[in-house]
Amino acid sequence: MSHRFHDNSQWTRRTFLRAMAFSACCAPLAMPGRAPAGESIAESIPYESNLRDRLWMWGHGRHSTDGVANIPKGHGIDMADAIRSMGIPNVCVTRWKSLPAPENDTRDGKNPPFDQFIKQFYDTRRVAWSVIDGAGEPYPLKKQWAISLLDRMPNLTTLFLDDFFKGEPKLAPGRTEPDAHLTIAELKALKAELAALPRRPDLAAVLYAYQINDLIREHLEICDVVSLWTWHATDLTALERNFRRYREIMPTKPTLLGIYMWDFGNAKPVTPELMRHQLDVALGLFKEGQIEGMIFHCTPLCDIGLEAVDTARQWIADHAEEQIGARS
Repeated sequence: MSHRFHDNSQWTRRTFLRAMAFSACCAPLAMPGRAPAGESIAESIPYESNLRDRLWMWGHGRHSTDGVANIPKGHGIDMADAIRSMGIPNVCVTRWKSLPAPENDTRDGKNPPFDQFIKQFYDTRRVAWSVIDGAGEPYPLKKQWAISLLDRMPNLTTLFLDDFFKGEPKLAPGRTEPDAHLTIAELKALKAELAALPRRPDLAAVLYAYQINDLIREHLEICDVVSLWTWHATDLTALERNFRRYREIMPTKPTLLGIYMWDFGNAKPVTPELMRHQLDVALGLFKEGQIEGMIFHCTPLCDIGLEAVDTARQWIADHAEEQIGARS
């Protein structure tokens, strides 16, 4: 099946093979543009065993973090350039502040809203796209947009539910489930809708360490992947303990560990000691086979000279060939 951009340029076989490789970091992998019936797109672009192939970066729009939580102003780096600068092959496009903005005003689904924006990802190995996020459009429209991209992006493997639970999960009076952006019934409906597509993307949800309790189980069992994050860098000292608590509730769920490179919770830089600690813990969990990979947060931070970003970039270069489950 041909996959064409808005300007009629085509995803040729050569271009698609480049998308399955990440510069010189990953061996080319010839994969079909359409996953076989019943198989997820993620399964048709399987992970390699090395660490680099399993690294993702959280993608936010250019300049979207300027001034947020005291973050210095960046130079407006694009998502694809940011992940290349880090040596990371995969990106989670997460719309925030309504960025990237749709390229037309239509809401009828007939005019593709992001055809110019997605051109930067032609050689990105895997892309995820948010359907629950900080953008202002309603969920049904964001879902419609994301699903429409599946026919334009052979490397779009995953749809993401950002900030999925609303605060600490708890039961309000008269409620049988915690407050989330989708109810259990709505989440099941979404999963069924995705399963019926010719190319079935994985469904991933964000979870914060402070949200770990038994009430998360039923929602997250429906999802294919969970990404686990520590909002306050000062809580990273409890990262191993919190991960064990998470595994008691979700013992086998494929999980990507979130790695913040700015302390959003405390509105300041992550200290070198805490940055090294979270990277050490992440590597240990990866080598134990406890996590599938990691997501580094976030692309606008990559061009402002942060020490934590430089530390992460060097750490990735040093450990790129580590193998999952290598620790006995």
